[in-house]
Amino acid sequence: MNFRHKEDVYLDISEYDFLAKLAAQICDSKISLITTLDQKEQRPIAHFGISPSELSGLVSFTLQTLEYAKDIVIFENDSSEKKSKQNTVLTTEFPITFFAGIPLFHEDGFILGTVSVMDDNQKTLSPKQKELLRDIANRTANAIKEKSNSDALQTNELILFGHSADGKPLSVFGTEQAIGEIKKMEKNLRISEDAFRENFDNSAIGMALLDGNGRWLKVNKRVCDIIGYTELELMQLTFQDITHPDDLNVDLTYLEELVAEKRKFYQMEKRYFHKNGNLVYAILAVSMVKNEEGKVLYFISQIIDITEWKLVEQKLKIALAKNQAILDSSTLVSIISTDTEGVITEFNHGAELMLGYSSEELIGKHTPEILHIESEIEEKVKLLSQEYNRSIQGFEIFIYNAKIEKPITFEWTYKRKDGSIFPVLLSVTAVKQNDQITGYLGIAVDISELKKAEAEIQSLLDITNEQNHRLKNFTNIVSHNLRSHSFGISGMMEILQNSYPSYFQNEMMQLLFGATENLKRTIEDLTAVIKVNLAQENYESIDIGQVVQKNIESLALQILESELKIEVNLPTHFFVRGIPAYLDSIVLNLITNAIKYKTNGRNSFLNISGSYTNKLIRIQFEDNGQGIDLKKHGDKLFGMYKTFHENKEARGVGLFISKNQIETMGGKIEVESTVGVGTKFTVFLPYE
Repeated sequence: MNFRHKEDVYLDISEYDFLAKLAAQICDSKISLITTLDQKEQRPIAHFGISPSELSGLVSFTLQTLEYAKDIVIFENDSSEKKSKQNTVLTTEFPITFFAGIPLFHEDGFILGTVSVMDDNQKTLSPKQKELLRDIANRTANAIKEKSNSDALQTNELILFGHSADGKPLSVFGTEQAIGEIKKMEKNLRISEDAFRENFDNSAIGMALLDGNGRWLKVNKRVCDIIGYTELELMQLTFQDITHPDDLNVDLTYLEELVAEKRKFYQMEKRYFHKNGNLVYAILAVSMVKNEEGKVLYFISQIIDITEWKLVEQKLKIALAKNQAILDSSTLVSIISTDTEGVITEFNHGAELMLGYSSEELIGKHTPEILHIESEIEEKVKLLSQEYNRSIQGFEIFIYNAKIEKPITFEWTYKRKDGSIFPVLLSVTAVKQNDQITGYLGIAVDISELKKAEAEIQSLLDITNEQNHRLKNFTNIVSHNLRSHSFGISGMMEILQNSYPSYFQNEMMQLLFGATENLKRTIEDLTAVIKVNLAQENYESIDIGQVVQKNIESLALQILESELKIEVNLPTHFFVRGIPAYLDSIVLNLITNAIKYKTNGRNSFLNISGSYTNKLIRIQFEDNGQGIDLKKHGDKLFGMYKTFHENKEARGVGLFISKNQIETMGGKIEVESTVGVGTKFTVFLPYE
């Protein structure tokens, strides 16, 4: 048999304390425990975070929990699961809420020991954490088996084996029993080495051997994946070459303490430079192997890539910082968070300014009920209890809708520290973690000014309603009394003209007759305009095509006399939501305008087309008539009594009334026109 070269030296894993600590850190747990079988009884051989008074109870709990287990056992989120197979509740001094344990077995099937982690907080292991915990269990089992095999050797015989310095083989002296033990030891050693190589090469975490100068001797595939270098490339480097300079001194200091045996191992968070130049964040755990003379043979490094975790952590820190900044800067908004029992946990600066309390006065001491008046609370108790047919009391009245995922913004009255009150709009939302409600967030806005404005608006509405009432009375007077009088005067003038025609040869009588006719027309125009503004007619779904066709038929004689060619291109079933009388008036006015203002001496036309737009329909009336100078008259095109041609029939009322009717129905009208070319009116109206 030959002594092994340094590169192939067998790794004796006996650092149980290191493995226990690593297990706790990987699973983010407060305590961990490793036990082994000693004279048919399990005893603790390593633990982390466990006080002496807790040890016995935790060992008993672990053994009973894993007594019949064949694989990993996990209680993640419910302390009620802490029961043995006999359904006996186990009590320990340490309040166990989370537990993960793995039994360790020999190839022959008998149990070697256990590896377990525990915590008093709820948590869930990721698949990656479970995989790493299994790796630690495998490594622990190998170490226990190796120690067991070593202890079984017979040492009462002198055994020499290997080669001399000149390469000659040395003889083996000993009894047959001793030689048999040596062969057995060699076989176990070979099996252990094979197992180590398998675990080393295929480990889910990075594993490496480095010499005393920090040069890489052997690395597994995971190390290459983490750092980006091939194994051959790493062999040409030291760990110092790829360590971030800010982390190097700490790493070297720990290494010196390890060599000086001031510590058995060390663990740190550090940064490596990836081959592509990016930073890699890692947890590094280092232990050491020395020869019999105390010389360092190699360092064992275990590397866990936490880059993704660090990036998430950085994003989380940024998000938390932004949230805190929002909380601090929201001086006009009250933001109050509570736990599930209603005790205030956050009270931002805006809440302090709004309510007069400091955060120290309320956080951890009161619920938001202190901010509300009793009469409102009592009223809300009645309303909610009646609405949901159950008794709702206390803090629950503020959060019940959020609790059942029906968040609603309510108007409340807040009470300041000095006793003064003011109205707010309060929105309450449930805060969840892993689909479990962990608290509530209340955001309130002072609406005192809004309430004042609301009161002022209501006052204005009251005044407007009163004015509308008076205007309606005026309309009645205009439409009935004044019109009756004007028609009476006009009628008498006509009788007088028919009876005494000679009187009307007088210029003054002619002027009087003209003034009478103008008065009658003016009263008719005013009546039409006021009726548009005060109309309360019902809206209907109306087919524009039918309205256009009806008006073309009504104006057939005028269209024929004017020689105006009308072309209609409207979609089938072109419906609009409007008032029938208004639509009829609008279409009539726009067609008659095309007749009145056509250009003599050329073929006149009017194209009526339509299409759908977003939420509105478009109706276009395009002619080739006289046109309008929009630069000169555009700002007064739709004004009352505004005319732009020498047409004697033009009164300047039609477009004014049409525009009012269109806007009353929620639409608008646009115009494009060029003198001597023509005019295009575009009407937009809402449709169903």
